[in-house]
Amino acid sequence: MAVSKNRIDFSQFLLRLAIGGMAAWLGLQGLRHGGMPATLMQGLHTLLHLTQILCGLLVVIGLLMPVASVVLAVIVAWPLVAGWMHGAPLLGNLQGLFLLLVTLAAALGGAGKWAVGRD
Repeated sequence: MAVSKNRIDFSQFLLRLAIGGMAAWLGLQGLRHGGMPATLMQGLHTLLHLTQILCGLLVVIGLLMPVASVVLAVIVAWPLVAGWMHGAPLLGNLQGLFLLLVTLAAALGGAGKWAVGRD
């Protein structure tokens, strides 16, 4: 059975809302609980949260979707890969792996018809 173009566009829109909204929310939560940076590492951590918020908002509106999705994928993958390098089991963080896979799916699927910056 063939899927209509409207259903695909709507699914891309929902995927953008879910991934971008989640990324922006998690970035805001990190800023709320992080406090003011006192060291360089804390400043970089704050910059990481600000980048996550910006990319999340770009994904939600569909502007620069491939770039924003890849940056989000790197932000999500970084702790996963670091954990694997230090001996964590491959499926030890299923939530992080799921977030990485849906972010990559959004990057591959594109912004869709209902986006500010159509690709």
